[in-house]
Amino acid sequence: MTIVTKCGINILSNKFPHKKIQYYDYSFDYIIQEAENSLKNLRTDYIDVLLLHRPSDILNPEDVAKAFGKLRKEGKVRYFGVSNFLSHDVSMVQSYLDEKLVTNQIEISPYRIIHFENGNMNYCLEKRLKPMAYCPMADGRLVVPTDEKSERIVKVLNEVAEELNVDGIDKVIYSWLFSHPSKIMPINGSGKIDRIKRTVDALNVKMSIEQWSRIFVASRGVVLP
Repeated sequence: MTIVTKCGINILSNKFPHKKIQYYDYSFDYIIQEAENSLKNLRTDYIDVLLLHRPSDILNPEDVAKAFGKLRKEGKVRYFGVSNFLSHDVSMVQSYLDEKLVTNQIEISPYRIIHFENGNMNYCLEKRLKPMAYCPMADGRLVVPTDEKSERIVKVLNEVAEELNVDGIDKVIYSWLFSHPSKIMPINGSGKIDRIKRTVDALNVKMSIEQWSRIFVASRGVVLP
């Protein structure tokens, strides 16, 4: 088991009535506070991976580096990463750190391919940074299609599932993610063990480049040049 948690979002709450907006706080003290809260709430002595939740225009990378260094030296956090960062955001933070960031948690699915188009996936390959994919089912759009795009993608997913003799498009979706050379780590948000087992089973589904590309093109809605 790997324990992953995040820090940085200062949310609106009845506990803090003085706050007027939600904002991102990556000050040294707040990162330490958030990490300590996670250790307490999770009842653990250490966190495997601590992520910066979202980019901030007022993020001070020196504060981040100082906080990461303290948490690692004290054995409270083993590794660090980011979430929802673009490649230039990751590069900026990394330039201040002694340790290598291990992941960027971003939304990736056959429905959500923006990170293939904005350079993030190539950056992950270049830096050997394994992306962690959240919402692989596109918030249910690939379970119950809600628009023309999702209907188009699900049609191809079903075709590929039949070709591969796979019992369900969920395994096709996870296989599509697993097939990428950046070694995508999909997040299965289910609390049901059977669904988690199906994600593991998808590791044994071998998809061809042609099948992978058909799913990608279905998402684009335009054939590759």
